[in-house]
Amino acid sequence: MKLLKLNFYSLIFTLLITTINADEKKLKFRGNSNNEEFKSIQINISPDLLNIDKALELKSKYKIAKEFVTKTDQNLKKKKKIKFRGSAKNIYKNYANSVVFLYNPTEGKESLGAGFLVDRSGVILTNWHVTKGTKEILVWVLPKEGAVETEVLFKDIPHYYGSVLAENKSQDLALIKVSGLPASAKVVELGANENVSIGDTVYAIGHPNGLPWSFTLGTVSQIRKNKKWVYEDKSEHQATVIQTQTPISPGNSGGPLFNEFGKIVGINTWGADGQNLNFAVAVNHAKEFIRANPNITKVNTIDAVIKKDYPNAKTQDYNKNGIIDTWYIDEDNNGKIDLGFIDDDENGFVEGTLIDKDEDGVWEIFVIDSDENGKNDQAYLDTDGDKKPDVLAHDYNEDGEWDKFEELS
Repeated sequence: MKLLKLNFYSLIFTLLITTINADEKKLKFRGNSNNEEFKSIQINISPDLLNIDKALELKSKYKIAKEFVTKTDQNLKKKKKIKFRGSAKNIYKNYANSVVFLYNPTEGKESLGAGFLVDRSGVILTNWHVTKGTKEILVWVLPKEGAVETEVLFKDIPHYYGSVLAENKSQDLALIKVSGLPASAKVVELGANENVSIGDTVYAIGHPNGLPWSFTLGTVSQIRKNKKWVYEDKSEHQATVIQTQTPISPGNSGGPLFNEFGKIVGINTWGADGQNLNFAVAVNHAKEFIRANPNITKVNTIDAVIKKDYPNAKTQDYNKNGIIDTWYIDEDNNGKIDLGFIDDDENGFVEGTLIDKDEDGVWEIFVIDSDENGKNDQAYLDTDGDKKPDVLAHDYNEDGEWDKFEELS
């Protein structure tokens, strides 16, 4: 019994000693001035923080900086939310101006299609089967008043001329160049195949069955690699395609397939028999196609138009910037130049026409369309053959009749 009592007291004593030691240890590491480790920590503290005024100043600066960072972060999130929240309404609002209406006027092959701007110089991407058989195509941008009926578009809305500059028949892709597009026509951003997943919501803008700038949405059903397909003309094609439930019809061909972040993930190409079986060529093919044609941004679109009428025209890069701006023509095929066209600002419009009536190497007449509206309004005349203009003619009404002749000294 005594042994048990002794053991009991021994246990209590041990517990007390342990508790005291634990308290001492706890106090020791709480900041006991005799602790060498704590002293070393104090020594490493910045002297500025030991100065109360300095510490308050630093605290104030930190507070200001923190508020600035917080506000900046909130603003960025707010902007990101507005721009990329994935609303269908915002996709159309932000990118409808990027989509163009295309009409292939080739006799016997007339067709409608869509395309979208991929470079500020006027480069448009579309399908090969939209441009098939032509080097020129008519282009409309979204009118200021919004979408109108096709009949109104053709009759009342001015169009642009596009030159078909590159084609990839196998993957059903084509590049068109258009000059003079308005600033409202926005360049789109190309996404990547890797960012497309089954179940993603995707959006299309096009002109199904001639209904301009129609907007549809759906989901990605599947991604089919190296898919083969054949059109009615028996042309064969192969590419990675995105299968979607997004409704498309003839007139959507060549138009963009957007993801919810407003990036292009495909080029709407064809619909198969069956319900909601629609296919878009995957965007990586388009990116490779564009990279394979790096000089397309330096092509003057009027070149193809002039070459159509004058296939033997000689060209010149007068401004020496890699873009053709002058054409010399032997109109009567006698080996002597008698006609010249000038597009000095390289925007796809001929604003100057040179005429050498006598074919003696001296331009007698230089006709100018100063406002580039297709009507000449001025002409410089060299009447004495000294290679210097001595008369300036004005057609103020642009009716084809000269209103005034002005002698030049």
